[in-house]
Amino acid sequence: MLSLRQLLGLPSYLFGVGLMYWCFELATLCGFVRFWQLGPRRNDVSAAVRFLKWAFKFRVLRLGRNEVYRGRCMYLVNHRCWADFFIDMYVVGCRGVPLSRRAVGMAFPAFTSSLLSLRSILLFNRAKTQDKDKFNSWLDRELSKGPQNCLLVYPEGKRSQQNTSLPLKRGMLHYAYTRKLPVQAVVTSNKEEVLNESRMWAHFGRTLVTGSSEVLESSRFDDFESFMAAVQALWDAQWQAVHSAPQHGLPELPEPVTAGGEYSGNQLAAQSASLIFWMAVMVGLGRIVLRVLAALAAHSLVGRCVVAALVLHVVASLLAAALLPPPAKRSRRSSNGASVASGSAVGASSESEKEL
Repeated sequence: MLSLRQLLGLPSYLFGVGLMYWCFELATLCGFVRFWQLGPRRNDVSAAVRFLKWAFKFRVLRLGRNEVYRGRCMYLVNHRCWADFFIDMYVVGCRGVPLSRRAVGMAFPAFTSSLLSLRSILLFNRAKTQDKDKFNSWLDRELSKGPQNCLLVYPEGKRSQQNTSLPLKRGMLHYAYTRKLPVQAVVTSNKEEVLNESRMWAHFGRTLVTGSSEVLESSRFDDFESFMAAVQALWDAQWQAVHSAPQHGLPELPEPVTAGGEYSGNQLAAQSASLIFWMAVMVGLGRIVLRVLAALAAHSLVGRCVVAALVLHVVASLLAAALLPPPAKRSRRSSNGASVASGSAVGASSESEKEL
């Protein structure tokens, strides 16, 4: 059963999900996606991510002096919530191509259609990943076709809001080792305060902390086990440093520099078709909702009261999302009976290490 705080936050949560769902279409309407530009500097993914940062009004503070690596590499990022997609893409300057299960594409078809059109996401069928050599060859081919050749993966293997990191999975790290890819841990805290599907909330104006590790060259290791141990140690140190860092005194992360999309004519045509189709769907659904509300208000005094109550609920929810502090984290019982603070999504959503 929903608590009073969750009932209050439900409209703002749905609003936040809608922003993410229709991010390319809304970014186009707001002028972030400049669809009339056809040059190599156009980058629709960066535009959509910048729109979401503007819409959610979050700030990102930088811990340490390490910069996000700009060469071909694999970014290792922590998996907390749905907001990971646009926050992590913003932090790495939209240089990484995220891997995700096809189920995510089915759940968010509007923005994944644009990402697929621009070859800026890789969707895979988990049932077909048993043959590792075949899967890795598929990754090689797909990366060679897109504008970016870096991978963005979630090595913990599933979303988790625990106050400790999960052990890293081996699959994609083995790919990095066999392809001699450098790896870098890019960890960001408080992402779950922006959009949290497990607790059904969205907040605006939150402050996040991000930090990048040193770049680890996989080619320097003689065997995979020593490389895996080094990555785990690197990850643990970076995860702990970011999640324990006080925000006071940290500088704000400069606007990441993004490369041009270098989109082909076919990619731009597919992206235009996707934008037109999903914008028509968005407008059509909006008209249906408005007509239903208008009909309800015109039906009777009770209907007008219901519509007025819904409007007040939405306004109050958005104000609360912008002004109220996030609820205290829930506590869970450890094996010895002690109460341990953690997020509500402890071990939630067993998604693969290659998921959004």
